[in-house]
Amino acid sequence: MAMGVNEEMPILKANRLSSGIADLDIILEGGYFNPGNIVMIGPSGIEKAAFAYHFAASVGPNENAYVICGNSSPADIINKASTLGINLNKPNISFIDCYSATLGKADETNPKIKVVSGPGALNDVSLMLNDAIKDSAGKKMRVVFDTLSTFVLYNPQDSIRKFLSVIEGRLKSVGATAIYLVDDGVHDKQVLSLIEHGMDETYTIEDRGGKFVMVLPELDMPIPIKIGPAGVAIQ
Repeated sequence: MAMGVNEEMPILKANRLSSGIADLDIILEGGYFNPGNIVMIGPSGIEKAAFAYHFAASVGPNENAYVICGNSSPADIINKASTLGINLNKPNISFIDCYSATLGKADETNPKIKVVSGPGALNDVSLMLNDAIKDSAGKKMRVVFDTLSTFVLYNPQDSIRKFLSVIEGRLKSVGATAIYLVDDGVHDKQVLSLIEHGMDETYTIEDRGGKFVMVLPELDMPIPIKIGPAGVAIQ
């Protein structure tokens, strides 16, 4: 699907950025808010990650995408996405790797991978995002935190609050859309409230007896979804 607004489909709004899933774009009237900060809450499996991978992989020729890795290496994320038919191995998709160094396996030679010592190094992540913003001057940015839960678990709440407040505003100011993946059942209500504060939209993936649905704030009915070798399918 071409990025931006399809002029033949006037229901699509201009302040949206394609989700990478054509049927979901129609439901969302063009995709996710742009600029915007989106929190996606769901089980710790592949389901919510699949939405984020579609989003990153749909990066257009005048866009850059950045995947911030908290609990998997870039190679693992690329391989996981490939099992869903999603290609994250593109020239304009880069990674901020906050995981591999904790295992002593960071790749310092790949120019598409910027290495951070670990998920506790929030200042370094912020600096890497500053560099990404500079490198993306004149382009749209797509950012994925996979997962924000890891950073929350490694840092005090006050540090997370300050970090999110700074980067949410900074990314929106340059016209970026960011998706923050959050593991359901890991955080208490106070922490979830901290995470959702300042976000533009919250999407929830729910497992209802082995069948998954996506709950959107503006819709009364949940959307049945299925994850398969072609990624996310809206049922």
